[in-house]
Amino acid sequence: MKTLIGTILPGIALYKALSEENLSKEAVTTYMEKYMFDHVAANMHSSMKKMEIIPGFYFLYSTIFLHVMQHTDLQESVQTHGKDYFDVTITKCLWHTACAENGCPQLCHIFCDADNVTYGSLKKLAFSRTKTLGHGKDCCDFHFYKKQG
Repeated sequence: MKTLIGTILPGIALYKALSEENLSKEAVTTYMEKYMFDHVAANMHSSMKKMEIIPGFYFLYSTIFLHVMQHTDLQESVQTHGKDYFDVTITKCLWHTACAENGCPQLCHIFCDADNVTYGSLKKLAFSRTKTLGHGKDCCDFHFYKKQG
């Protein structure tokens, strides 16, 4: 509920409010991307960069991330991991469900794409993904790995 109320629903409310204005769909998408990428995800990225200075960051982050994914009600997922990587395949996601249930499934891909800003250009952790629920695929296939050096 905390994530839904504090993170997801405000984005949906903003999207719906902008959609009710005399704006094109492209303009609404542009505003939402600017908000999500330049504010929300940029703040998360800044936090990630600060956490990277902690000794053992990769081990701590991967352990916590996987623990949360195994015990959360935000998603349904399967996790795999090795010494220098961890993968999470999400088949059901609260962001995707909330967007669909609130009549704006087309918004979800912006939430997904914000991850690229959050995890992009980090020194110790790399991130990739080939598909997301928000882009109409069957899952979100997160791949994180430890950067060398």
